[in-house]
Amino acid sequence: MGFSLDIAKHTRLNFIKLMDGLSIEQLNFIPEGYTNNIAWNFAHIVAAQQTLCYVRGHVSTRMPIDKVTKYQKGSAPEGFISEEELAYYKDQAFVLLDKLKADVAANLFTSYERVTTAFGVTINNINGAITYFTTHDTLHLGYAQALRRAVINSEKAIESSIY
Repeated sequence: MGFSLDIAKHTRLNFIKLMDGLSIEQLNFIPEGYTNNIAWNFAHIVAAQQTLCYVRGHVSTRMPIDKVTKYQKGSAPEGFISEEELAYYKDQAFVLLDKLKADVAANLFTSYERVTTAFGVTINNINGAITYFTTHDTLHLGYAQALRRAVINSEKAIESSIY
């Protein structure tokens, strides 16, 4: 568990570095051919951890459930994500890793609702959930890297068409 949570922490740090230097408008921009944006992908990984670990583990989520369901699997950006809302998810990204570590140590996850993921992997327990959400975080970091390139290329196209 410890190593997987270290990977999750570094993935989330890299995700935040990817967002640094982009405006809130750029983080919210949905390029042509995409269905979401960088800000949504970041909030989604935080929410997905709560769903995979806590909801499936029959333990109360460690953030308000409406903040989980807003970015759960199958959702899409509902509107502009403010700097304040994104800052909340950035903070929670690390706070929730610490809480998960403590909750696992306290043996709170004694019942886990089995789930087969979009990858075709079946998760049977909290350890599987931790391993999977770490992989899931990395997948969405990759999506965000592609989105970042698309956002920057879209702006270059707009700038070149102006002149």
